[in-house]
Amino acid sequence: MIPFRHHLISLVAVFFSLGIGILLGGMTGHSWFSVEEQAVLSKMETRYSQALKSNNELKQQLNRLLIEMERNNEEAAHLMAVRYADAMQGNKVYVWQSPELQIGRLLRLFEQVGVEIVPYGQGSVPLDGPILALGKTKPDWLEQLPGECRWLFVDKVPETFSQQWGLLDRVQKLMAEMRVEREKS
Repeated sequence: MIPFRHHLISLVAVFFSLGIGILLGGMTGHSWFSVEEQAVLSKMETRYSQALKSNNELKQQLNRLLIEMERNNEEAAHLMAVRYADAMQGNKVYVWQSPELQIGRLLRLFEQVGVEIVPYGQGSVPLDGPILALGKTKPDWLEQLPGECRWLFVDKVPETFSQQWGLLDRVQKLMAEMRVEREKS
Protein backbone atom coordinates (compact mmCIF):
# COMPACT_ATOMS: atom_id res chain seq x y z
CA MET A 1 0.00 0.00 0.00
CA ILE A 2 1.24 3.47 -0.98
CA PRO A 3 1.09 6.09 1.75
CA PHE A 4 -1.24 9.05 1.32
CA ARG A 5 1.68 11.49 1.39
CA HIS A 6 3.07 10.06 -1.93
CA HIS A 7 -0.37 10.41 -3.57
CA LEU A 8 -0.63 13.99 -2.43
CA ILE A 9 2.92 14.90 -3.63
CA SER A 10 2.38 13.32 -7.08
CA LEU A 11 -1.00 15.07 -7.43
CA VAL A 12 0.58 18.45 -6.55
CA ALA A 13 3.42 17.81 -9.05
CA VAL A 14 0.94 17.03 -11.84
CA PHE A 15 -1.05 20.20 -11.22
CA PHE A 16 2.12 22.27 -10.88
CA SER A 17 3.38 20.96 -14.27
CA LEU A 18 0.00 21.62 -15.85
CA GLY A 19 0.06 25.20 -14.55
CA ILE A 20 3.54 25.85 -15.92
CA GLY A 21 2.53 24.43 -19.30
CA ILE A 22 -0.56 26.63 -19.48
CA LEU A 23 1.46 29.68 -18.44
CA LEU A 24 4.15 29.11 -21.08
CA GLY A 25 1.61 28.24 -23.75
CA GLY A 26 -0.35 31.38 -23.05
CA MET A 27 2.73 33.64 -23.18
CA THR A 28 3.75 32.75 -26.74
CA GLY A 29 1.01 34.86 -28.19
CA HIS A 30 1.91 37.96 -26.16
CA SER A 31 3.74 40.79 -27.82
CA TRP A 32 6.59 41.07 -25.26
CA PHE A 33 7.71 37.54 -26.10
CA SER A 34 7.46 38.25 -29.82
CA VAL A 35 9.51 41.43 -29.40
CA GLU A 36 12.31 39.44 -27.75
CA GLU A 37 12.21 36.90 -30.59
CA GLN A 38 12.45 39.72 -33.14
CA ALA A 39 15.42 41.26 -31.30
CA VAL A 40 17.29 37.95 -31.23
CA LEU A 41 16.47 37.32 -34.88
CA SER A 42 17.61 40.84 -35.81
CA LYS A 43 20.93 40.36 -34.01
CA MET A 44 21.47 37.03 -35.76
CA GLU A 45 20.74 38.59 -39.16
CA THR A 46 23.17 41.42 -38.43
CA ARG A 47 25.91 38.98 -37.45
CA TYR A 48 25.22 36.88 -40.54
CA SER A 49 25.49 39.97 -42.77
CA GLN A 50 28.76 40.94 -41.08
CA ALA A 51 30.11 37.41 -41.56
CA LEU A 52 29.19 37.47 -45.28
CA LYS A 53 30.83 40.87 -45.72
CA SER A 54 33.96 39.70 -43.90
CA ASN A 55 34.02 36.51 -45.98
CA ASN A 56 33.83 38.50 -49.23
CA GLU A 57 36.60 40.83 -48.06
CA LEU A 58 38.79 37.83 -47.17
CA LYS A 59 38.15 36.28 -50.59
CA GLN A 60 39.19 39.50 -52.31
CA GLN A 61 42.29 39.74 -50.13
CA LEU A 62 43.15 36.10 -50.88
CA ASN A 63 42.80 36.71 -54.62
CA ARG A 64 45.08 39.76 -54.39
CA LEU A 65 47.65 37.75 -52.43
CA LEU A 66 47.51 34.88 -54.93
CA ILE A 67 48.10 37.28 -57.81
CA GLU A 68 50.98 38.89 -55.94
CA MET A 69 52.45 35.50 -55.06
CA GLU A 70 52.28 34.40 -58.71
CA ARG A 71 54.03 37.61 -59.77
CA ASN A 72 56.72 37.05 -57.10
CA ASN A 73 57.18 33.46 -58.26
CA GLU A 74 57.70 34.63 -61.82
CA GLU A 75 60.22 37.24 -60.65
CA ALA A 76 62.10 34.68 -58.54
CA ALA A 77 62.22 32.20 -61.43
CA HIS A 78 63.51 34.95 -63.70
CA LEU A 79 66.18 35.91 -61.14
CA MET A 80 67.30 32.29 -60.86
CA ALA A 81 67.45 31.96 -64.63
CA VAL A 82 69.55 35.13 -64.90
CA ARG A 83 71.80 34.10 -62.00
CA TYR A 84 72.59 30.60 -63.23
CA ALA A 85 72.17 30.93 -67.00
CA ASP A 86 75.83 31.70 -67.76
CA ALA A 87 77.29 29.00 -65.55
CA MET A 88 74.83 26.21 -66.27
CA GLN A 89 73.38 26.79 -69.73
CA GLY A 90 74.08 23.97 -72.16
CA ASN A 91 75.26 21.56 -69.45
CA LYS A 92 73.69 18.21 -68.70
CA VAL A 93 72.32 16.90 -65.43
CA TYR A 94 71.43 13.23 -65.17
CA VAL A 95 68.36 12.79 -62.98
CA TRP A 96 67.31 9.65 -61.12
CA GLN A 97 64.20 9.74 -58.97
CA SER A 98 62.35 7.28 -56.80
CA PRO A 99 58.91 6.56 -58.30
CA GLU A 100 56.85 8.17 -55.53
CA LEU A 101 58.34 11.66 -56.01
CA GLN A 102 56.84 14.34 -58.22
CA ILE A 103 59.62 16.54 -59.61
CA GLY A 104 57.91 18.38 -62.47
CA ARG A 105 58.49 21.84 -60.97
CA LEU A 106 62.14 21.07 -60.34
CA LEU A 107 62.66 19.88 -63.92
CA ARG A 108 61.02 23.06 -65.27
CA LEU A 109 63.38 25.09 -63.09
CA PHE A 110 66.42 23.35 -64.56
CA GLU A 111 65.06 23.90 -68.06
CA GLN A 112 64.53 27.62 -67.34
CA VAL A 113 68.17 27.88 -66.33
CA GLY A 114 69.19 26.20 -69.59
CA VAL A 115 70.25 22.81 -68.23
CA GLU A 116 69.57 19.73 -70.33
CA ILE A 117 67.87 17.06 -68.19
CA VAL A 118 68.73 13.47 -69.05
CA PRO A 119 67.02 10.55 -67.28
CA TYR A 120 69.65 8.39 -65.60
CA GLY A 121 69.70 4.64 -65.98
CA GLN A 122 71.65 2.63 -63.45
CA GLY A 123 74.89 1.14 -64.61
CA SER A 124 76.08 3.93 -66.89
CA VAL A 125 78.83 6.34 -65.87
CA PRO A 126 78.14 9.83 -67.20
CA LEU A 127 81.23 11.97 -67.41
CA ASP A 128 79.65 15.02 -69.04
CA GLY A 129 77.37 15.98 -66.14
CA PRO A 130 76.56 15.21 -62.53
CA ILE A 131 73.90 12.76 -61.39
CA LEU A 132 71.09 14.23 -59.31
CA ALA A 133 69.46 11.43 -57.29
CA LEU A 134 66.13 12.25 -55.66
CA GLY A 135 64.53 9.87 -53.18
CA LYS A 136 63.61 9.29 -49.56
CA THR A 137 66.63 7.01 -49.06
CA LYS A 138 69.98 7.07 -50.81
CA PRO A 139 70.30 4.22 -53.33
CA ASP A 140 73.19 1.82 -52.73
CA TRP A 141 74.48 2.10 -56.30
CA LEU A 142 75.45 5.77 -55.75
CA GLU A 143 78.33 4.81 -53.48
CA GLN A 144 79.52 2.20 -55.99
CA LEU A 145 79.99 4.68 -58.84
CA PRO A 146 83.60 5.36 -59.85
CA GLY A 147 85.38 8.36 -58.32
CA GLU A 148 85.36 10.46 -61.49
CA CYS A 149 81.56 10.35 -61.56
CA ARG A 150 80.02 13.23 -59.60
CA TRP A 151 76.65 12.90 -57.94
CA LEU A 152 74.35 14.69 -55.54
CA PHE A 153 71.70 13.00 -53.42
CA VAL A 154 68.61 14.96 -52.31
CA ASP A 155 66.17 13.28 -49.94
CA LYS A 156 63.45 15.94 -50.20
CA VAL A 157 62.30 17.73 -53.33
CA PRO A 158 62.89 21.47 -52.78
CA GLU A 159 59.57 23.30 -52.59
CA THR A 160 60.48 26.89 -51.76
CA PHE A 161 62.56 29.19 -53.91
CA SER A 162 65.30 29.39 -51.28
CA GLN A 163 65.56 25.58 -51.26
CA GLN A 164 65.60 25.50 -55.06
CA TRP A 165 68.22 28.23 -55.11
CA GLY A 166 70.36 26.16 -52.72
CA LEU A 167 70.02 23.08 -54.92
CA LEU A 168 71.01 25.05 -58.01
CA ASP A 169 74.08 26.31 -56.10
CA ARG A 170 75.11 22.77 -55.20
CA VAL A 171 74.62 21.52 -58.77
CA GLN A 172 76.57 24.50 -60.12
CA LYS A 173 79.47 23.70 -57.76
CA LEU A 174 79.49 20.07 -58.93
CA MET A 175 79.58 21.25 -62.55
CA ALA A 176 82.43 23.64 -61.76
CA GLU A 177 84.40 20.83 -60.05
CA MET A 178 83.86 18.59 -63.08
CA ARG A 179 85.00 21.37 -65.44
CA VAL A 180 88.17 21.95 -63.38
CA GLU A 181 88.95 18.20 -63.39
CA ARG A 182 88.45 18.02 -67.17
CA GLU A 183 90.75 20.99 -67.70
CA LYS A 184 93.45 19.36 -65.55
CA SER A 185 93.41 16.15 -67.55
